[in-house]
Amino acid sequence: MKGISFEVGKGETLGLIGESGSGKSLTSKAVMHLLNSRVFTINGSIKWKNEEMLRKNAKIPKGWRGQQIAMIMQNPMTAFAPMLRLGRQIEMGFDLKGRNAKQTFYEQFDSALKSVNLDDMKKILSSYPDELSGGMLQRVMIAITLLKKPELIIADECTTAVDAASEYMILNQLDEQRKNGMSMIVITHDFGVAARLCDRVAVMRSGSIIEQGKTLDVFRSPQTEYTHELSAASVLFREGIC
Repeated sequence: MKGISFEVGKGETLGLIGESGSGKSLTSKAVMHLLNSRVFTINGSIKWKNEEMLRKNAKIPKGWRGQQIAMIMQNPMTAFAPMLRLGRQIEMGFDLKGRNAKQTFYEQFDSALKSVNLDDMKKILSSYPDELSGGMLQRVMIAITLLKKPELIIADECTTAVDAASEYMILNQLDEQRKNGMSMIVITHDFGVAARLCDRVAVMRSGSIIEQGKTLDVFRSPQTEYTHELSAASVLFREGIC
């Protein structure tokens, strides 16, 4: 990985675009401090609110991961403990205590689930992660993230495992958050998703950013042949030609 440099302003959405293996997910995990330090060495600078986060002695803000910055992972199975029912995990994650607090939360959670095309909250809460499909878990994770109301969401291919109707509803929800001033990094290989959500895009290839700029500028006048091919392939896929 080299040549990775970008920033996201308050209320702005940046798209990281590239084919599988280009380094998009690796970059997002580096931002979230989720890479194994025994395997990966990260050099450079990662700042959050002008505070350096990469130094070994950096003062990490309390609750920054999950509360200030939340990540919707590409593989939802990695986000949940396999031996606990989802309801128990959610109560632990939100530190729910008291009957009134739980009742209020579950009313909000039910609404959040319906916004991503999931209706049966009771079934979901009583299920273990492996009892739900990958697409259902993905939507549960999105609903949880929306309820936490972080300042920055990193969405890693969050519509890949879902059906078309669910994708439409998820994109609507993310678009709503963007309009309400939430910052986002949207990781995708789909130019259609990026065009819908992103103010700016950065195109990645082989672990480097090879082009970035305003979304429409990059799509209409790509500066590299790779970006042009990626855009054309995405259009063909959405039109059902390939």
